[in-house]
Amino acid sequence: MNAADQAQSLRELVKGSRSMKIITIASGKGGVGKTGICVNMAIALSTLGYKVLVVDADFGLANIDVMLGVVAKYNMGHLLRGEQSLQDIIQEGHNSIRFISGGSGVFELLKMDELRIKAIVSDLMRLRDPADIILFDAGAGINDNVMQLISSSTETVVITTPEPTAILDAYALVKTAVNESGQKNVRLIMNKCENRKEAQTAEDGFIQVVQRHLSTEVLPLGHILYDHEVVNSIKSQTPVMISRPNGATAKEIMNITKRLMDIPVSANGASEKMTKLFDWLLGGKK
Repeated sequence: MNAADQAQSLRELVKGSRSMKIITIASGKGGVGKTGICVNMAIALSTLGYKVLVVDADFGLANIDVMLGVVAKYNMGHLLRGEQSLQDIIQEGHNSIRFISGGSGVFELLKMDELRIKAIVSDLMRLRDPADIILFDAGAGINDNVMQLISSSTETVVITTPEPTAILDAYALVKTAVNESGQKNVRLIMNKCENRKEAQTAEDGFIQVVQRHLSTEVLPLGHILYDHEVVNSIKSQTPVMISRPNGATAKEIMNITKRLMDIPVSANGASEKMTKLFDWLLGGKK
């Protein structure tokens, strides 16, 4: 079965799940903050009332459990060796977020074929307590496992930074996802930006290049400025959505998550004041 046929087979499997969303969080390179965003988005989704399951799909190099402040008892390796069922390897971290550890240093995870990944996705959709949303935290870069996960997803969120090498690697990832996996529903998050201008310039340029060369529309979810509190949250193993829920980063992640779920994002702060001023000037409010 070629890559296109595999992608179609996985997509047909997911379509049968009715309302379940399967979202792959991916990046062209490591170090762009992908896993941290994935974990914090899971907490934001839970806050919004969704039942979430995070699957650490950075197979063999897993760290979702560390981010969620848990020492994982079981991981995907136990499933592959037949030692535990899929239901048994689901654990809970901060805010009762359910997750499956990928298993650090588990060699057999690095060579999972399309049939095995398809079987895991199928089993995830048949859990006794199914999730509304499954988040796959994919490994960084481009490999067969990442492409198969993207193929199985209803949409893909690509994380990058304004750094030129990160932009180039993110473009390569999107190109491969579009051309080989047939994934057209791609979203973008620009992370670790120095300021809003840098973020907007990088975001606009990336979207335009993808549109011009791949004839694919990448939808922006938002951008996140560099925040030292995120570094502290990683060290303390407490996601920023919990450690600083009212901070700028947590608020932006919540807004990004709402856009992902097509929930309107209300104006706030300066923009809200400006809206009220225009309403008053135009006679809309007294």
